[in-house]
Amino acid sequence: MTASLPESMKAFEATLARHRRPTVAFWTLEPHLSTPTNSSHLGGSALLPSGFTWPASKRRPLDFLLQLDLRAVSSLVPDRLLPSEGLLTFFYDLDNQPWGYDPNDLDGFRVVLVSDVEVSAIQGPEPNLFLPQRWLDFGAAESLPTFGSRAYDRLEEDISPLGKLSDDYFDYQDAFERQFYPFPSGRHRLFGHSANVQGDMQLEAQLVTNGLYCGDSSGYHDPRASALEPGADDWLLLLQLDSDDEASIMWGDLGMLYFWIRREDLQNRRFDKVWMTLQCG
Repeated sequence: MTASLPESMKAFEATLARHRRPTVAFWTLEPHLSTPTNSSHLGGSALLPSGFTWPASKRRPLDFLLQLDLRAVSSLVPDRLLPSEGLLTFFYDLDNQPWGYDPNDLDGFRVVLVSDVEVSAIQGPEPNLFLPQRWLDFGAAESLPTFGSRAYDRLEEDISPLGKLSDDYFDYQDAFERQFYPFPSGRHRLFGHSANVQGDMQLEAQLVTNGLYCGDSSGYHDPRASALEPGADDWLLLLQLDSDDEASIMWGDLGMLYFWIRREDLQNRRFDKVWMTLQCG
C-alpha cells in the first residue's frame, strides 16, 4: 500500500521528495513463526567471543539489548555506512533506564562491534528478564522529518515560499513510513530521520557528550553551547528502537530509545563514541 499525498499538500510534493531520507526498517518475528535468515535478534543471549568483557555502568552490569548481523543489514544501509560483516551489539541499563541528558549517565549504554570471529551465546551477569528473544527482519525504507527535529525545521523553511504545512502532514508522514512495515510494528529503524517524540536530539547529543547537563535549560545557556552548536548536524541516527507490544518493550510512556553517532566516528568505526537518549510523551 502506498501512502497518498493529501490534496492540501500537492503543492509541496517536490519539496517533500527532496527531504526524504533512506532508512532501514526492521521488525520482530513471532517465535512460533520465526525462520531466521541471519543472526540479528532482540533480547535473549548475545553472540560474543570467549573472553569478552561484559560492559557495566557505575551501578550495575548492562543488559543485552539487540544484535545486528551486518552481513544481512549492511547492503540495505544508505551509502554503505556500516561494515559489511560483524555483529553490531547494543547494551543498555534496562533497570535504571538512563535518559541520556546527563553526562554522568554516559556509561549506562554501550555499542560494540564484534568482529567476524568465533562466537557463542552468552547471558549477561544479571540474566535479562525484560526482553525475550525475538529474531529480526529488515527492509529498505524511506523516512520523512518529524516535528521537533532540525530536519523538520529545514523542511518548514523550504516550504515557506509555497505556503505552510497543514496538520495533514503528520497523518501522511505516519502512513508514508508505516507502508514499509509488513504488519503493525514499532517504527524500529537504522539511519534516516528520527521519529522524535519530544525535541531536537542532535543538539542535545552535541552538548551532553561535551560535558553539558541538558536535563534543564542550564546546558543550553552555558557559554560553551553556542560554540558547540554547529557540530550538532554531525550527529546521525544510528538506531531507533520503538515501544512495541509484540516484542514486550516499553520505553517510558510509549517512548523510543535512540542511539546517535557522529559521521566521523561512524566512518572510523568508533562505536564507543555513540550517544543514547530516551524520549517519551
